[in-house]
Amino acid sequence: MDDTATAGWTRESLRDRRTFRIPYTHDHAALAVRLRRALQHGPGFAVVTGTPVAALAVRDAQAFAVAMLGPLGTALVQGRGGDRERAWLVRDEGVSAHTGEGRFHENAYTSKSRGYLHLHNDRAVQPFGQDPDLLALFTHRRALRGGASLLLDGRTLHQLLAAEHPRALSELSTPYPVDRRHVTPLGEPEVIQVPVFDTVGGRMVVRCNTKRIETAAALTGQPLPEGKQAALDTLKRVLARPSLRIRILLDDGDCLLTDDRRILHGRTAYDDDPAPDRRRCLIRLMLHRHPN
Repeated sequence: MDDTATAGWTRESLRDRRTFRIPYTHDHAALAVRLRRALQHGPGFAVVTGTPVAALAVRDAQAFAVAMLGPLGTALVQGRGGDRERAWLVRDEGVSAHTGEGRFHENAYTSKSRGYLHLHNDRAVQPFGQDPDLLALFTHRRALRGGASLLLDGRTLHQLLAAEHPRALSELSTPYPVDRRHVTPLGEPEVIQVPVFDTVGGRMVVRCNTKRIETAAALTGQPLPEGKQAALDTLKRVLARPSLRIRILLDDGDCLLTDDRRILHGRTAYDDDPAPDRRRCLIRLMLHRHPN
């Protein structure tokens, strides 16, 4: 899979799921070596299968998640006020990602909803004032139906835009307003200015959240200039190509780990099991990567 580190990937190039599945081992240091290789020299993500989180109580599963990925990075605190966790629970708590009028709900934690979640990466909004390098989702319980993870390679996206829409890519490499009302650190602005595509330390880094760019314009009362809006519309059309994304239905105990500087993620809508102890519950970690 080394070619995916430079050439990117599409759904067709990742047809063999064995290329990114890594069996769990109790030796977390050895596991970290394999995961680091997949993140840096492979597709930018991996699925660890067979972790023991499904057999644990929720609190124990949260502690295990932090411990398992400790050799890879430092877990960042998520949430505000009294609602702060290093291991955030992703589950339906009655939140809707959209208002009754069908408008995207900019103040909502979409992690607490069960509807479709558009492709994005978390560092686009600098959640709680942080720039996560890695994102992990441990499946404590999968949904009764649906709830599959959607992944898209930001490197492939960048290459396609460079080849097909260079003017749009040039615009997308300049700062855009991004609404982060739901994750604003105390005393910091609700809208930040960041490019969708940036270069950091000689590598391409993506900060993509089209919904939050759109709600930023509504929040500030300043519509995007014509050129920026046209580039954003082009980006959305390319993101919608089915051939660019893969769909992974995580099983109980699976852990999806992504390079949040490169990989966009989303989710299909889902239905929960009526039994309270079988409702979908994932554990999300955001991490600062340890230096190699």
